[in-house]
Amino acid sequence: MLNLQVIGNLGADAERRENNGRAFVTFRVAHSEKRNDVERTTWVSCVLNGDGGQLAQYLVKGTKVFVSGRVSLKTYSSPKTHQIEAGLDLNVDRIELCGGRDTQLTKENVAAWLNQNPEESKTILNELPF
Repeated sequence: MLNLQVIGNLGADAERRENNGRAFVTFRVAHSEKRNDVERTTWVSCVLNGDGGQLAQYLVKGTKVFVSGRVSLKTYSSPKTHQIEAGLDLNVDRIELCGGRDTQLTKENVAAWLNQNPEESKTILNELPF
């Protein structure tokens, strides 16, 4: 069995899909490395079995994730280059959110969270020292 671990950013929002009654989530992770002033990006196509649960809402373009699982190599004919190319497919066993583009704390996203979580909001607001 071949295993792969990748830390990278989502290239687009994850998509929930279904095939033969089985739910799964697909997304692509871009891992970039810079060597000798040359940046190289490797794309990994990922499949997470199930509907993604609460995690799916956070799998949006630009989010940094750590994924690991079983990897396979695929070959395909590129419509851009008209040549045979290779890609990596990852059947995800583990995923962790590492942050994203919009992780800054702003007045707007704090207000939105407080409105969406009224019970927790009451507890937090009652514990403020002012």
